[in-house]
Amino acid sequence: MATQAHSLSYAGCNFLRQRLVLSTLSGRPVKIRKIRARDDNPGLRDFEASFIRLLDKITNGSRIEINQTGTTLYYQPGLLYGGSVEHDCNVLRSIGYYLESLLCLAPFMKHPLRIVLRGVTNDQVDPSVSSESFVSCSSLALEKQVPEKAQVCCVFVLLFTVRFRHL
Repeated sequence: MATQAHSLSYAGCNFLRQRLVLSTLSGRPVKIRKIRARDDNPGLRDFEASFIRLLDKITNGSRIEINQTGTTLYYQPGLLYGGSVEHDCNVLRSIGYYLESLLCLAPFMKHPLRIVLRGVTNDQVDPSVSSESFVSCSSLALEKQVPEKAQVCCVFVLLFTVRFRHL
């Protein structure tokens, strides 16, 4: 496991997504230890690992190290690159779980983010895709495209193209 003097260090799984997003925006590495260390099923959950894979896809040069038990994560963010990306979201969380963080990161990418997310459209925990798109389309210059008949057995394909106008 790599250690760096200027990396931030946290314990526990609370605010994992937010810590990774802020690490990516600030460019500072983060080390998160004791991720559910006392739990019967210790370490990262599948949906958290999927989120980390998504971060790796939209950045260039990220370094991610996870110990064997998944209880320690070291994340050194790369440059926010953007471009065309496809990602299969874990079915334990809805697309809104991933979309919330992407909306925070998208304005800072080198290239416009054109992303296809596949997964569950809504659940009891996360904001639904329709509420995310309603809020974000009104506050950001987003182009939303939802293919016809995309919803099959609660699986959804969503395409967002983020374009920002320079004034």
